[in-house]
Amino acid sequence: MCVVAVTAESGFDFTWAFGSSGIIYGDPDFVTQFDTIKARGNKDIVLSGEAGIRMMFTDYIGVTVNAILNFDMLMFEDFNLFFDYGIASGVRVFTGLGGLNLGIEYVTGRRTDFVHDAVTTSSSWGNGFRFMIEYEFKNLIKTFSPSLGVAWRRMPRGNNAADNIITFYIRAPF
Repeated sequence: MCVVAVTAESGFDFTWAFGSSGIIYGDPDFVTQFDTIKARGNKDIVLSGEAGIRMMFTDYIGVTVNAILNFDMLMFEDFNLFFDYGIASGVRVFTGLGGLNLGIEYVTGRRTDFVHDAVTTSSSWGNGFRFMIEYEFKNLIKTFSPSLGVAWRRMPRGNNAADNIITFYIRAPF
């Protein structure tokens, strides 16, 4: 009953986000393989998406749980997909400056590589973190408040390597 009372009073949202990322791969062997594939005339397209929930405890503090996906596609000469996925959970704090909010999340995830004419490989599961800054356009339309944001995620991949993923996105409730 306490959870129902809190969500009724504060706010409970299902959210989605869509955007694009810049990925800095940390494993030197993988970077060499990636550069070789790109040199064959493949173009890099990176799409990012999320689906999750947000529960606000007060007007200024809430918690989030998100499923995170990144699709780094090298294509045109041949098709290669580097699929990064994970689960994130953390805290969101609204600053009181309009809809500006900051977040920090614990992330667990891995990357699976589908390389043309090669064996599919997956990285180790890694435990990382993500920092976010968003601006929520509250009450733009009575029940719709989209956000623009940027996030930095650091994901260890094993063998002393970590990927750094910077994502620009638009988030909205559904």
